[in-house]
Amino acid sequence: MTKQEEQLWNYIDGFCTNTEKAEIEAKLATDTAFRQLYIQLLEVNKQLATHLEIDEPSMSFTRNIMEQVQHEIAPMKLKTKVDKRIIYVIGGFFSLTLLAVLVYAFATATPNFTFEMPSINLETDIQPLLTLTALKIFLFVDAVLLLIYFDSYLRRKSKRRTS
Repeated sequence: MTKQEEQLWNYIDGFCTNTEKAEIEAKLATDTAFRQLYIQLLEVNKQLATHLEIDEPSMSFTRNIMEQVQHEIAPMKLKTKVDKRIIYVIGGFFSLTLLAVLVYAFATATPNFTFEMPSINLETDIQPLLTLTALKIFLFVDAVLLLIYFDSYLRRKSKRRTS
């Protein structure tokens, strides 16, 4: 289909814009070949409109199709089974490769390190930290944590009873 035919079909079907419509009408008034093509396409359009009848399916068409679909055997899922030997071979290959790299690293390494135990001074005096106020704060924090735990325990029990 040429560009002229496409423009004319859009003009005949009413799918062109106003500017395109004005251009086509101006071209129809001046160009005789373009006008001849327009007349031929109009005749084709009239013949199509008169000879084409839209076939409508019967009233029970949908029902018949749905019955045929119901009688068809439902397709099963494709079940593929992977051979476990393939998985073992691939895993073994990677394990052996990793082991070979590790053995090579240990075989070519030269141990030249020295190790000394770090010295820790454990002779600190903690007596000033153990005051009556510190003991009260510790016991208060423990009591708050105990109450929080007891609350969550009771909430879990009440949820079990309601469900």
